[in-house]
Amino acid sequence: SMPQVHGASRDQFAHAARQIATELNACTDNPLVLGTPESWRVVSQANPHGESVAMAADLLAIAMAEIGSIAERRLDRLVNPLVSGLPPFLVAQPGVNSGMMIAQYVAASLCAENRQLAQPAVLDNYVTSGLQEDHLSLGTGAALKLLKLLENVWHILAIEYLLAAQALDFHGDAALASGTRRALHRLRAVVANWQQDRWLAPDIALAVKVLKSTPDFTQP
Repeated sequence: SMPQVHGASRDQFAHAARQIATELNACTDNPLVLGTPESWRVVSQANPHGESVAMAADLLAIAMAEIGSIAERRLDRLVNPLVSGLPPFLVAQPGVNSGMMIAQYVAASLCAENRQLAQPAVLDNYVTSGLQEDHLSLGTGAALKLLKLLENVWHILAIEYLLAAQALDFHGDAALASGTRRALHRLRAVVANWQQDRWLAPDIALAVKVLKSTPDFTQP
């Protein structure tokens, strides 16, 4: 099931898709040459302006930053023994091991970067071409920072995946729902249970790969 708060982001994704589809199928050139070869006219307006695309990218950046931020709050509860009922930082062997403490640091840092990347580019306008162009949408910048933000979100979700699997290992999988069990086993096929501290980056990268290659964990 989908958390209720994810619905708002999903709505923005659908809105952005409609905006982009409309623009891809619209006349986006300047000037426009209308009519027939025998009877034509030239219309010079702001038809190539990328405002709709830029605004769609900015809205999607905000929506996806929220997805990442919500995921980071969930994984915070997994490492916090005051609310998790599990060992602090999901440490299997306490003492010299930090467990998943650094994993949350990484997720929080990615969320902080996403808040910067989610600042609207479309509001940052300039005057160019000797006053001929006085309002630029900066849609290219909006799209490029969206791509970086989305990759950050993949990594935040991958970290939550790692921590959730570690937490489930403490409980065992006997009482897990079928989809949850499949998700756990698919990760454990490439990432071992965390017993002693090791380099975290390869595990995160593998978790990202599993997420990207598995569109639906509810299927066998």
